[in-house]
Amino acid sequence: MGTRFHPIAPNYPHFVTTTSRDRRPVFVDDRAASLLIEVLDASRTETGTQLLAHVVMPDHVHLLVVPGRLGLGHFMRLVKGRFARYWNQSEGQSGALWQERYYETVIRTDAGLKKCLDYIHRNPVAAGLSEDEGAYPYGSAGGRHIAGDLASYLAGRTPARLKSGPLVWARALAGRD
Repeated sequence: MGTRFHPIAPNYPHFVTTTSRDRRPVFVDDRAASLLIEVLDASRTETGTQLLAHVVMPDHVHLLVVPGRLGLGHFMRLVKGRFARYWNQSEGQSGALWQERYYETVIRTDAGLKKCLDYIHRNPVAAGLSEDEGAYPYGSAGGRHIAGDLASYLAGRTPARLKSGPLVWARALAGRD
């Protein structure tokens, strides 16, 4: 089966969803969720990808990323491949942990970016996993784990943000990172 075409939109945020193979709840395990967050952070640093928001759900992950110099496909292969390799080694198992494909869409408007951030941050509450989006341990809503990218992007302190234009609501969201 071929891969879905992923359009190239440099400097724009991409909303990405990827699921575990057969929707297995891999990430109910604290070690798995924490490991994935570590892999996300290392991969973002290595590829120059900005991670604006994330949430790790029991069987899927939502990300809001501005792809780095190597592109979104490279970033996603790195994240999914490294996590699978590390997790399988730690569990003494082998085999695919992820569905082959991932869903992504380019966010081109301020309203779209705000809607995407809200969706990612509210996802654990909507799924009944937490009563408060900021208290969920595997997401960026509480400002944990991977800090700095959203505030820098919204403030225009990154080359990508400077090229994609100003956000009219940036001041209102800057305190949420």
